[in-house]
Amino acid sequence: MNKYTLVFAGLVALSSANLGSDCSNFNGEMGCRSGQIATNPDDWAQRSFQTSLPGDAYYKPEYEGLGRIVCYNSILYKSDKKSATVDVRCRQHASITKVEYNFNNQGFQSNNQFQVDSSFGDVLPVVVRGTDGQGQQYSITLEPLNFIWQGAPINQGPQYKGGQKGAIVEMFGWPYADIKQECAFLGKSGYMGVRVFPPQESVFSYEWPQNGELNPWYFYYQPVSYKLTGRHGSREELRDLIQTCRQAGVRVYADAVVNHMSGGGNDVWPQHRNGNGGGCATWGPKISTGQSPYYTHNFMFQDSNNTGLRPGLEFPSVPYNPTDFHCERSLSSWNDPFQLNNGWLSGLADLNTESEYVQERIASYFVDLLSIGFSGFRIDAAKHIQPKSLSAIIAKFKKNLGGGDLPADFVTWLEVIIGGEKDLLMCADGDYNFGKSFAGFMAAAGLSDNDIYKIKIWSSDYPKEFPICGWVIPSERYAIQNDCHDDQNPGSSSRDMGDKGSVLVIQKDVNRHREFEKQLFTRTDGNWQIKMVLSSYTFMNNGAMGIPDGKSDCSKCVGNQCNSCSKSVPFSQAYKADSCGYDCSEGGSWQQGVYTRVHRDPQIVQAMRQWQGLSQVNDAHSLGYTANCASHFENTFLNVMQ
Repeated sequence: MNKYTLVFAGLVALSSANLGSDCSNFNGEMGCRSGQIATNPDDWAQRSFQTSLPGDAYYKPEYEGLGRIVCYNSILYKSDKKSATVDVRCRQHASITKVEYNFNNQGFQSNNQFQVDSSFGDVLPVVVRGTDGQGQQYSITLEPLNFIWQGAPINQGPQYKGGQKGAIVEMFGWPYADIKQECAFLGKSGYMGVRVFPPQESVFSYEWPQNGELNPWYFYYQPVSYKLTGRHGSREELRDLIQTCRQAGVRVYADAVVNHMSGGGNDVWPQHRNGNGGGCATWGPKISTGQSPYYTHNFMFQDSNNTGLRPGLEFPSVPYNPTDFHCERSLSSWNDPFQLNNGWLSGLADLNTESEYVQERIASYFVDLLSIGFSGFRIDAAKHIQPKSLSAIIAKFKKNLGGGDLPADFVTWLEVIIGGEKDLLMCADGDYNFGKSFAGFMAAAGLSDNDIYKIKIWSSDYPKEFPICGWVIPSERYAIQNDCHDDQNPGSSSRDMGDKGSVLVIQKDVNRHREFEKQLFTRTDGNWQIKMVLSSYTFMNNGAMGIPDGKSDCSKCVGNQCNSCSKSVPFSQAYKADSCGYDCSEGGSWQQGVYTRVHRDPQIVQAMRQWQGLSQVNDAHSLGYTANCASHFENTFLNVMQ
């Protein structure tokens, strides 16, 4: 399955207690009111502020005052990016009469803005306090901020075109601490960058196995906020990783999930239920990687204790409320632009990306990614955000960066999976076209030709059937790879590679896979500038596809549902200093639950270096290999270079 398949499968546990013949829930009254209405009613905003307050049985200290005030930081840079205004934007409960802001521990003030310049070299803490009419105070702590000028300089040669040409290693499932250690090798071997998987706060639970697995990998793609506290580390650990990699001459890219939030029923509500034959299926709360509260309206059967109203979609740490989402409708057609844009992809709460507020919030998140040191990002599920809305988001992102062209080294690539929808999405003109039409929408939104060049489309037709309808846009505006984290999964519908590529963890054929990865860098029938290598992990023989970072190990399960955790993934260290690549196969024997380290294979490294225009090197040590790889490297050098 891919990350959007069966979001709810395995979500529930059959209750041993009979809850009565009525196992109904509110699902039937939460959907779209008609076929062409795409948004929830305006008065659903009243369903906000569902978070428990101090004294409530379900209150947790980490919830702070989110039941009364919710805010986010927006960094607005000047054109030279050497100074900025931090603008705190809040929504408040009707009972709040005063809001105050504390920047950099300087005390509370009424002004919601704070000025910084390049002399500021630390993180900026921000606390917001709301006071109600009775004098009760509610405080929330926003994420501390970094700024673009604080990023360590990146030393890369002219072959990288200032960050516009290079190979990016996608380290699927690698914790930040391991990537930090690996960046020395990446820099020496010649890779331009590394992609980390969604760094934002997402669904997580040690109590509720999903389809027999604890914390499956696709929880990555069910965000609950834009806080940079993800599965693989804190904001501080991410910052440390980025700075270390930049100092090693390696750019870092993020996987940004902004089309949707968590799937319905994956939330902190204490009880959910659904009919299941003659009985009830019930389940409790999930948490998140950062402990933020978050709420969906699915599988609920009780009104909110805090509002007295029906439950509502609310993600207070963003903040989003029910009016920031498309109304709930299934996505049943891949050729209908209305459904592609407005439908809920496998039950994931779809954001109303036509909304100015949502666009601005996403743009602010993108600015935060660059401010902490990322050089760009992949936009997940971009095909489910209509091109005009994407253009508006990118234009707002550019404006918040101070205007002018996007940063010289900035690159983004959009996940636009193209198959039977090729005419709609790429080959023909139209409002839902990501080829020439999208370029026109971006230009109309104020993006320059230089900006548009930096907005790449992920070429899902590569290598099987590219160019799927000729070079509709220049090949330089496509980003290519053989494998992606989606299509390595058995039964994935993301891409059918056929005989034109090898998905390593399915075919388990190292030699065949290596040849295709080398071909990625040697073919000349397209002038691609961004090429990606997936370095992932193998699945378990028991069918488990969870990440071997220790957080999918059933021994970590707690509570009364652990007997359903049947597909355990033991811990395996991602970083291995003496790896020569393809550690998934030892002596011809396939290894389960280990990291593949494809990017370390000497033949792939040499092919990549040739494409990059780097000098020929026949010394393993100078490219970051340890002594045990020397003979393998020298044989490889001769094999590739002759």
